[in-house]
Amino acid sequence: MSNEPRLLRVYGDTDFITGLRAIAATMVVMIHTGAFADFGTMGQAITSAGKYGVDIFFVISGFTIAKTFTEAKDYRSYLTRRVMRILPLYWFIISVSMILWLSGEFTLPYWMLELGSQPDLYNFLMHLSMLSYLDYRVANSLTGVEWSIPIEVFWYVCLPPLIHFGKTIPRAIGAILVLLILTAILSYVLKEMFGTLEPIKWSPIAYGHLFFVGVATFYLRERFKSVTSKNPIVWIAVAVASFVVALAIEFSGRSEILALSTAILIVYVTPARARWVTRPLTTRLMLFLGSISYSIYLIHLLVFHILSDVAMLPASSFGKFLVVYGITVALSTATYMIIEKPTNQAGRRMVDGAQKLRIRS
Repeated sequence: MSNEPRLLRVYGDTDFITGLRAIAATMVVMIHTGAFADFGTMGQAITSAGKYGVDIFFVISGFTIAKTFTEAKDYRSYLTRRVMRILPLYWFIISVSMILWLSGEFTLPYWMLELGSQPDLYNFLMHLSMLSYLDYRVANSLTGVEWSIPIEVFWYVCLPPLIHFGKTIPRAIGAILVLLILTAILSYVLKEMFGTLEPIKWSPIAYGHLFFVGVATFYLRERFKSVTSKNPIVWIAVAVASFVVALAIEFSGRSEILALSTAILIVYVTPARARWVTRPLTTRLMLFLGSISYSIYLIHLLVFHILSDVAMLPASSFGKFLVVYGITVALSTATYMIIEKPTNQAGRRMVDGAQKLRIRS
């Protein structure tokens, strides 16, 4: 552990996934700052693709859940590590957000105003309990991006008992179809009840299929990582091309293409097989941005909101992106070092300590 870089997360032949995290986090910042919206049709298409960065994160999360669960000693050890990975920073950002909005110094976030919620104790407790998805009025009211974190925690808890559905392609497809059908049914029912799709938009069920895609990538990677035929190279080339096209051109189904392209890359890419892919994704810059991507995701919209309120953003969309991204990376580096890394290490110590106690008893 002493050889672990101070900032960079290193995972061996899956380091390129950290680079994919960097891309996903940057995409989300792009959509919220309007990054390339001033650069014509393609610039607008690239910017609008940013909203699908969360889909990429969810596929990667499914892979990570399967990997960490199968490597853990037991469910308790697995969940301890996952919870300590995600909750401390989330709780910190939620608390900071509440303080900002209660101070009265800044305008309230868009979704809070749009859905008529308030920065009150109920809102705060719903977020701290990770149950905010049960009330769409508060689910995305504090930072504008926090809706996805309770969804991740939901699947951290619920996916391991169902993980066998991702071990084969037929089972994975079956689970995905069930979740998609359930999402459609719930969408219809909730639309009739509330007149809006927001309750399902920020619910765990609506994104469960992406987590199962991620689980399937874990088992498929184990199966295909030593294949020596040319088929993996073809699949990798198709995935990269599809990913680029989905970023640059606006069309229906881009979210699905980006998610599937990400899945294919996770299944097939290895340094030996596709160095032309792993090399750019594992530069120190990409590994650095990927390592702090969780902080980037949670912090950037707060930075954008505050700078907008105090009129400190450039007029151009690209200028806004550069300023927000630069400040966010600086803050994210600090939160990673002060909060994320120590709590991750604390999670490991908790698991190791619990295992030693069981051995002694």
